[in-house]
Amino acid sequence: MRLAPLRKRSPQSAGESRPGLSATWLAGGVAAWLVAVDNLSFWRTFIGAQSPTPSTVAATIALALVLWTFTTAVLRWAGPPRVARVVFAVLLLASAPAAHFVDVWGVLLDRGMVQNVLQTDLREALDLLTGTLALDVLLRGVLPAVAVLLLPVRPESFRASWRSSVVLSVLAGLTLGAALTAFYAIYAPTFRNHRELRLQLVPSNYLGGLYGALRPKRLGPLTPVALDAKRADAAGQRPLLVVLVVGETARADNFSLGGYARPTNDALDGQPIVYFPDVTSCGTDTATSLPCMFSGLGVERFSVEASQQRENLLDVLKRTGVQVTWVDNNSGCKRVCDRVPTVRLHELHCKPDADCLDGLLVDALERQLAITSGDALVVLHQQGSHGPAYFKRYPQPARFQPTCETNRLQDCTPEAIVNTYDNTIDYTSRILARAIDTLQQEVADRDVLLLYVSDHGESLGERGVFLHGMPRWVAPHEQSHVPMLLWMNETAKQRLAPNTGCLKAAAQQKLSHDNLFHTLLGAFGVSTGEYAADLDVLAGARGRTDCPVLSAPKVHLPT
Repeated sequence: MRLAPLRKRSPQSAGESRPGLSATWLAGGVAAWLVAVDNLSFWRTFIGAQSPTPSTVAATIALALVLWTFTTAVLRWAGPPRVARVVFAVLLLASAPAAHFVDVWGVLLDRGMVQNVLQTDLREALDLLTGTLALDVLLRGVLPAVAVLLLPVRPESFRASWRSSVVLSVLAGLTLGAALTAFYAIYAPTFRNHRELRLQLVPSNYLGGLYGALRPKRLGPLTPVALDAKRADAAGQRPLLVVLVVGETARADNFSLGGYARPTNDALDGQPIVYFPDVTSCGTDTATSLPCMFSGLGVERFSVEASQQRENLLDVLKRTGVQVTWVDNNSGCKRVCDRVPTVRLHELHCKPDADCLDGLLVDALERQLAITSGDALVVLHQQGSHGPAYFKRYPQPARFQPTCETNRLQDCTPEAIVNTYDNTIDYTSRILARAIDTLQQEVADRDVLLLYVSDHGESLGERGVFLHGMPRWVAPHEQSHVPMLLWMNETAKQRLAPNTGCLKAAAQQKLSHDNLFHTLLGAFGVSTGEYAADLDVLAGARGRTDCPVLSAPKVHLPT
């Protein structure tokens, strides 16, 4: 009897018979986890925007199916199983903290927010680390990532992998088409009226933001600004000193100068302060607002890329003979001060992971007064009210009690959060009062102007949103309504704003960060085609433009 020869099995068939998950099932499982577990805020917003009807329930189920099939198809293109499982694990680990900040802090992740993350220094990063974050990353990131790495997955040939990827991509397209055909009338108004949905969707939100922040940009040579700038003959005039205090995360809603019930600004009582109650920031984060307010581009034309390729206000003033100095107690000047002398207080006075209180800024101002002469601009960049560790921003004892002595704001009552934040505003007021006292006592031979304006505001839990950095088109007013105030000594008033009635009217107008560039050019008497007198808040008070019409009084102004 002849024995039939044994058939040699192909590697493909041998691989297919091995125990373990197929790569497609693994991709589908990871996709299901991402869609269901890492997108709680997305589903909360989408479902909350619908009336509970059979159609909206079906539309929600269809959307979940679309997101699952689409995510599975994309993941399936990650490569062979050995490579894919590593990609999946990294994606799960990265998505967990993203989901945490969207769910817990109400953060929307776009390019600007990702840029903020990339520019965050050690101190700011440590303020965001909490036990809740660690637990969330463990449960939503580490454990599923470990499972993905340990689960047995059957190997497959390149042809089988490619075929599965194509089939899934076609299936995702068909599912999307069917869902749009059936439920377009529900999806269209929902996504149009709730544009934040796309910035809540993990992982596409942070991956898109990361691409926008890291993609190579063609940066040409630095473009000069206002090469025609000239200053008027200052013969017979005293030197002008301008102290510009750039606040951090201070919102106008909590300034008693603007009508807030709590006395957060009483340290400034008795000072001839002009308060501007209706000022809007250029952005809702430092990385946007800081370069924007100095750029001269205005909010409508501004982009971070454009600002990095051109000179700014500091360059123009320096070129016209003004001594410019930047004193920083924050995480940096976002390249605004790259070409002027800069004093970084943290490097000089604090440990890398510790915070410097803003009182050091006044000490630095005193040193600058001793070494500057002639016309000068000194910029003091605050740590201010930067959260979530508000309790670290002021010295003890705290004025308003009880306070939130943790960076886990969700563990504190709304009252404690507001108290702690108000303590930061109170401390800023004391810093400004001390700076004004210093200028009054130590500068007798110069005209002196102090201008304070915050870079952006802050959310303190209203509507479930904390911190700042939301896109301008969806950000609540608390993140963009900022305080601004002005103090001048008597000789500066006579020189820069002799018409107090006009200044009073100008203070009540709708203003923005756009006004800073032109106001400081005007104060230093710089003549250039870049200067717009209608954006100079002091122009009317010194007769350069007509006085604005005075509306209902809502401004604190000295008599």
